[in-house]
Amino acid sequence: MKPRRILTSDHANEIFANAVRTKALAVVTTQEEDDWKTFKCRFRECDTNRKFIVLDYQSMNGEALPELIPGQYVGISFRNRSRKVLFATVVEARGRFLLEDQTSVTAIRYRWPDGLTEMQRRAYYRTPLPEGANFMASIWSGGLNARGSAQQSPLDCQSGRLLDISCGGTLIRLNSVSLPTWSENETLGLELNLNDSEPPMLLNAHYRGARQDDVHGVCLAIQFVGLELTVDGRLVLQRLAKIVQRFHQSSGGSRSRSGQPRHRA
Repeated sequence: MKPRRILTSDHANEIFANAVRTKALAVVTTQEEDDWKTFKCRFRECDTNRKFIVLDYQSMNGEALPELIPGQYVGISFRNRSRKVLFATVVEARGRFLLEDQTSVTAIRYRWPDGLTEMQRRAYYRTPLPEGANFMASIWSGGLNARGSAQQSPLDCQSGRLLDISCGGTLIRLNSVSLPTWSENETLGLELNLNDSEPPMLLNAHYRGARQDDVHGVCLAIQFVGLELTVDGRLVLQRLAKIVQRFHQSSGGSRSRSGQPRHRA
């Protein structure tokens, strides 16, 4: 489950060619000041000679798309067969792409990345923590850049314990009995104490919603964002993958707490 860095050009060419052939769904992540934005799109073209890829730029859910300009740095992730591929790249141009039915769509041309990171897709299935594991979390609004102000105002910071974890996100049981007032997809900062002889893990995340029941109390679904964009973020992914693999093996590797197949983050 350890992330693998893809260095050979032939392998990268094959992966991108397959993504274009299957019109693979991708998630683009970009940072706007202290906020993080994501949107879904599809591969439309790749040019191995001129070293660029093209993905469409259309809203799939009616929400406004983040503004992308040449020179902007973004992260992209997509599925390739049984694996998930992540890379960082730069926006080169915006234009139109002609589809098979001769209609055109707005599209973005991105620079061919220097490298790809490939991970097994099961690393993105939420793996329950075993009984007795006590991984604590602190959560606050505004992302990592707001960590200092959140620490000075305890009312702005929530705390809780992890119930499951993956390379894509986590479910946290709050110590509080009150639901937070955050909106869906709001950018949060997250500090995880993973008891693995390493310093606490610091991440940017999106709030994906909450649930409340008699067994676990108030639980928050959290999605990690931006890890593919930096070297430090990719190191965090490696660390998460090791943790997920350890608990995946100890839990039997196939079922969630409820006995149902796990969902991807």
